[in-house]
Amino acid sequence: MIVAIIAVVLLLEFYKRQESRITNNLHNHNVKQLLTITALEHKFNDYDARDDNDRQLVANQITQLVNGYEKGEIPADVFQNQMDYLLNKLN
Repeated sequence: MIVAIIAVVLLLEFYKRQESRITNNLHNHNVKQLLTITALEHKFNDYDARDDNDRQLVANQITQLVNGYEKGEIPADVFQNQMDYLLNKLN
């Protein structure tokens, strides 16, 4: 449960940072990322994992993905593809 809370906090912080970037520089790609992150956050909160290990694994993937993107280690297109993959995984 704590892992889920940490993941949500990280997602919200990333969302806030991206939102401020959008006000300075409106790009359709950034808007898509924000919508994907918001959808991922909602799906993760509603995610009914079979066990806590599944939920923790997804939380770790989200955290690594967001951190890597924020540090510039992951290109935007790879970030979007991996976010889409996680969204599909949570369905």
